[in-house]
Amino acid sequence: MFKALLTALLLWSCLQPSAIQADAGHEVRHILSFPEKHNQYVHVRSEFEAAAGSIDLFLPSWSPGSYVIRDFAANLERIRAVDSTGRTMALVKISKNQWRVEAISAGRLTIEYDVWAGRINVAESWVEDSRALLNGAGLFLYNEKTLGLPQSLEIVLPADWAAIHTSLARPADETRFLARSYDELVDSPVLLGNTVELPFTVNDQEYALVLSEANRFWDGEQSVQDLAKIVEAQHEFWGDSPFDRKYLFLNLFMEKFGGLEHDHSTVMMCNPWQMRGRQDYIKWLALASHEFFHSWNVRRMRPRALAGYDYQKEVYTRELWLAEGLTSYYDNLLLFRAGVIEVVDYMNLLAEEIRNYETTPGREVRSAELASFDTWIKHYKPDSNKLNNTISYYRKGALIGFVTDTELRRQTNNRFNLDDVMRKMYAQYGPSAGSARGYPTGAFEDAVESFGGEEVRKRVEEMLKTTGDPDVDKALDWYGLALDRTPGLTPDQQAPAGMGVDWKDSGTALVAEHVLLGYPAAAAGVLPGDELLAIDGFRVTPEDFAQLFQKLLPGDQVELTVARHGRLQTLPLTVGTEIPLRYSIVTQKKMSQRQKRRLAGWLGRDLKFPD
Repeated sequence: MFKALLTALLLWSCLQPSAIQADAGHEVRHILSFPEKHNQYVHVRSEFEAAAGSIDLFLPSWSPGSYVIRDFAANLERIRAVDSTGRTMALVKISKNQWRVEAISAGRLTIEYDVWAGRINVAESWVEDSRALLNGAGLFLYNEKTLGLPQSLEIVLPADWAAIHTSLARPADETRFLARSYDELVDSPVLLGNTVELPFTVNDQEYALVLSEANRFWDGEQSVQDLAKIVEAQHEFWGDSPFDRKYLFLNLFMEKFGGLEHDHSTVMMCNPWQMRGRQDYIKWLALASHEFFHSWNVRRMRPRALAGYDYQKEVYTRELWLAEGLTSYYDNLLLFRAGVIEVVDYMNLLAEEIRNYETTPGREVRSAELASFDTWIKHYKPDSNKLNNTISYYRKGALIGFVTDTELRRQTNNRFNLDDVMRKMYAQYGPSAGSARGYPTGAFEDAVESFGGEEVRKRVEEMLKTTGDPDVDKALDWYGLALDRTPGLTPDQQAPAGMGVDWKDSGTALVAEHVLLGYPAAAAGVLPGDELLAIDGFRVTPEDFAQLFQKLLPGDQVELTVARHGRLQTLPLTVGTEIPLRYSIVTQKKMSQRQKRRLAGWLGRDLKFPD
């Protein structure tokens, strides 16, 4: 374990041609230290060769894989510049994330500054007494003329930290890490602290699950066994291993849950108790499967718009339904093919995906392509109206994947399927074909047509370009399955009463968090933020709301008393039916042998059916 100084990567900002000697032999050197880690600061020192002139330096506004402007420059403080003689240089801020160094003399230029790392997010940096997660986009300045230069990184570890984990290359007998370019530096997050590394090997490729700390509630042996099965299943799916060094699953125990993919690693966050509940653990396995699938679909086969990064502004693409959505289709399916979940688990996951999609009114507002394009202003910026005006391209993309997969199997009598489409695209637009160019709009549709014909292509285009729903019922029926949208209710039972509101229990009050369009509360004029006080004059509290509302029947007309901005409002409401909390996928009563074979072929494992 490393204890003191650790370096890595040539990283740095590209400078104007008059000020930087853009020679491939000049590496940009970055040194990180933590003199104020108790206050969540990381100190950055960057050095590079400069010629006489002026230099403009930039900090990225967003991080690849997380499509939202984060304005990392808001966290940068106390910046200063020093030339090779030790003279302090004039440094002027030009815009929110641009600095200019004037009157530089030739030689080594050093820039130093502090970055506050206090945001818990897989795309940002977090520092505390015992550990740190570092994401390069929010840390390292650059200039366009040095983006392609090699970068080196050194890290001065605090005395009470034992280890550094990053996918950056480290030359033998050296303490520094190296990156071939600024892009690679930014793509290589770093986890520091007193970690636990759990190595494993699949098909002669080295991997490691790195835990941010020791955790007796986490079964390391079981999690590594399951990860190995997932990795092996995805190797088999794609037919290759694209890594030239160890791949790291960096797993932080945090209150947050999520992940972000990189070329040779992924950052994941989960609850320390995640393995203590089966469904929670399956959720973590699905996260790992999703991020690892991105090693091919997004990192090495990506939309053309993302083939080169512009770190200063939004980069628009209409293909995130493919990059993220089809990955969401395969993340759960490959869990079953890998043998880490059972068929009932997978069907529950698929049913949940369909339920969450169908109960989102925003699916009638934005198509999959438009939701992809608008990710910069919608997906990562949730508000109280989000469910009403957009749909997740993850969710709709997953269902498009399921329906497309089924249509290809149906139209080709099971000779081809979506797996073939993905592999063909990878062959055309992956590393062997020069992945830097990316795939153009329509490439997926072309590949679908090459296997399934024009009819399947038209169906795919309709799902992508319109707000129409993917026909999941037709797809399920082909396998001898059916979707139960009201599980637990007999045909003669009426669904419970409901009004279409997500109520947030503040402990003392019920406050409307989301009001869904098309449901009774929206029709009555309930707004997000309204506090529910009474129904038909009877006081309502968080403790008795559910019991009281269960006494109502769909069609009942009542009056809601709400408090809005300190004023009481009375809103007439006609009670509707409750939005189902879950769906269920069941087998049809007369499931044919052909349907059973289709189902086994799709799921990729032998299935046992009751006699």
